[in-house]
Amino acid sequence: MKKYLQANHWKEKFAQTPLLNLILPLFFAIIFVILVWQVMQIRFTPVDGSLALSQATLFTDATGQCRDSIPDSLANAAVVTESLPDILRDCVENVTLANNKATRTVQIPHEWRRDIDKFPEIQAGKVLYHFEYDFTVKPQGLWAIVLPAVSQNVAVYVNENLIGWSGSFEKPVARNATQPQMFSIPEGELSEGSNTFDLYVVSQPAKSGFLDQVYIGPTEMLKPALNDYTYFRHTLPWTIALTIAVLSIFMLFLWFYRRHETEYGLFALGGFFWLLHSVNQLVIDIPTLWNANLWDSLIYISAGLLALVGIFFIHRLLGKSYPLLEKILLYGALVLLLLVLLVPESWFYSALFQLANVAVLLAAFYIFVLSVMHAFKVKSLEWYALATAVGIIAELALNDYLMVVGMRPLYEGQSLHFGAPLLLLAFMWILLKRFVNTLQKAEQFNAELKTLNINLENRVEARGEKIRQSFETIRVLEQEQVLLEERSRIMRDMHDGIGVYLTSMLRHLENDMVDKKQLSEAAHNALNDLRLMIDSLGSASTDLPAMLGMFRTRISVALNACRVELEWHVEELPAIKNFGPERALNLLRILQEAFTNALKHSKADCIRLSACSELDHANGGHIRIEVNDNGVGFRINNKAGNGLRNMQYRANKIKAELTIDTDAKGTQITIMLAT
Repeated sequence: MKKYLQANHWKEKFAQTPLLNLILPLFFAIIFVILVWQVMQIRFTPVDGSLALSQATLFTDATGQCRDSIPDSLANAAVVTESLPDILRDCVENVTLANNKATRTVQIPHEWRRDIDKFPEIQAGKVLYHFEYDFTVKPQGLWAIVLPAVSQNVAVYVNENLIGWSGSFEKPVARNATQPQMFSIPEGELSEGSNTFDLYVVSQPAKSGFLDQVYIGPTEMLKPALNDYTYFRHTLPWTIALTIAVLSIFMLFLWFYRRHETEYGLFALGGFFWLLHSVNQLVIDIPTLWNANLWDSLIYISAGLLALVGIFFIHRLLGKSYPLLEKILLYGALVLLLLVLLVPESWFYSALFQLANVAVLLAAFYIFVLSVMHAFKVKSLEWYALATAVGIIAELALNDYLMVVGMRPLYEGQSLHFGAPLLLLAFMWILLKRFVNTLQKAEQFNAELKTLNINLENRVEARGEKIRQSFETIRVLEQEQVLLEERSRIMRDMHDGIGVYLTSMLRHLENDMVDKKQLSEAAHNALNDLRLMIDSLGSASTDLPAMLGMFRTRISVALNACRVELEWHVEELPAIKNFGPERALNLLRILQEAFTNALKHSKADCIRLSACSELDHANGGHIRIEVNDNGVGFRINNKAGNGLRNMQYRANKIKAELTIDTDAKGTQITIMLAT
């Protein structure tokens, strides 16, 4: 929390310092100019003592002496007459003979596009440079010839002997524009006096052809400078490309988890297009399935798409929305793409190079303006850095455009890709700052949340104590209510059961004539009802098998007295939900009534009680209790006796299904209890 407040205080102080707000943009602008100037000044600089071949005789292949495409399979042929070295030697000899009377002297470095109008034969894309040099003494040791830049492929001859070539001569030929070349001259090949150096150069398209300065000298003098220049022209761009690829993949994963922040996805897409555009600076051998036109179309169209994605990206990064402008840009890009693909082949490269580079230049300038305006608005170091990086990219894009239109030499190479590290650093700075701000806000929020949690815990604890007290009060009241209800039930059962029998006995006693048999029967009934009540109130009231066992003990006395056999078949039974004392008592009374009726009226000598559990897929599980006798049965009519009505009443009360089946062979009473 303290760090967050200190950071905000510093930011407010910085925003309120006008002088500092002027110095910082000036500081970044100076960095802007110095970095671009330094990149523009990097050249191949050998140590003193090497020789520069600055003037050459230019021979063109006007009569088609050299093949347009030489298969790679001939490169290693040694026996057949059609080997690559032989083909190249014949090519150089025939071109030299065909141009024997020509005196076309050119200065090196040399760009073909400047002489195409003067020498239309250059359009064939095959040129031979012939150098001569006189040594006052014979060179000693191992010498080499260095080509800092050549477009696109070259074969080198020293004193009419082929000493090497730089890649494939099969269409599409190898592209070595960003790959400095060094060819070792066999020891003893150079001699005192006049020596010739012939460079057979092939380029597709011809307007992209050039030859940079040519150096000869001892290998140990040229090698260090060549390594440094190779690092700048080839290794460093490869490193930048790999960095862009890794960061783009990271941003793609970040966007995948944060889909609402589309700037991450656009950054990944822009990185992909930037990488695709940079491939032309890195790849020497084009895939054989592609021709030069298709390859160049892919490379430069990716530059146009990079410009389009860059504009969309800066809009999202700034939190602005220009839907109409973005639609116009999108549709305009599609129209320009169709125009490029439909133009005649003679205009193809001019239209492609112009449109791609203009698109990148305009997009970089537009993004630069927006970045500068936002940097001055928010007065933020990271936005000043981003504006500087975009400005450097705009200047590098301008340099590449000037190269395309002929205002800068081709052999200096494109430099747009060198702006990527600065842009990546600036953007990562912004992301890091955004992450730090988010982290600081999260820390502040956590501190506030911790305070709120403490207050909430105190309030919850106080409220919980009140709730506990309320629950305790409710529990006591519920216990009292349960006791009152149970007491009322017991009193009601005693009144309806024992009370009725005692009242009957009292009336018999009040009569002058006492019927001992009836009085004894009433006393027995009262005693049996009391026993049932006691059984229903015991711990066995929730255990149906135990309760039935107690009932068996009670009823056995009466069965033995009447000499009636009891068959008992009670299986292991599941527990019944909400089966308490009240339901237990009603079930026992139903069974008592069933046995009493059987003993009094059925004339049976055997009564069977069975209980088992059954599974009903429609209604779930239930328990079946059956009482069977082998008596004479009875007739069921609409005017059932009090005993049967009481049994049905009690069955309804305990939510049981009661059925009575009787015939001359006996009576069966079935009780179905749901589990």
